[in-house]
Amino acid sequence: MLKRQFVLFSILVFFWLLLSSDYDAQHIITGIVLSALVTWFWRDLADLLPSQSLVRKLPATILFGLALFWEIVVCNYEVAKTMLSESSKIESGFVTFKPDLATSWGRIILANSITLTPGSVTVDVNPDTGVFMVHSLTKELREGLEDGRLVRRIKALEGSVAK
Repeated sequence: MLKRQFVLFSILVFFWLLLSSDYDAQHIITGIVLSALVTWFWRDLADLLPSQSLVRKLPATILFGLALFWEIVVCNYEVAKTMLSESSKIESGFVTFKPDLATSWGRIILANSITLTPGSVTVDVNPDTGVFMVHSLTKELREGLEDGRLVRRIKALEGSVAK
């Protein structure tokens, strides 16, 4: 447990330094203190952190990030085409589906990824059944949500993370 807390602390300090524009003593000490406070506050959740090394899941994480980036680009194009075209009409609606994801982390990642893509919003995820309710602007944006590229990449990411 202490090892996972140290990993979380290290990640938070690294993230702070990555976002900080100045690397003087004041900024570094502030980052260390804030990271320590956040790690202490969330210490009970350290057991939920994956136990495998970051190196093992890095390829799956990079592939998921690329897939998410591609989906954001494609959805941006679809939304722009729909909004700028005079002949197309918006066919907004809801869809429910249950992706074959094994972990709650996988469902959280999918829900947030769907909301990040333009033109679609995750309205609800049932924690008991894993059923998603998603609203989107067009029918094309609703197609392929259940077994699409993002779900496949999250499944690969779940396979590389200890459950």
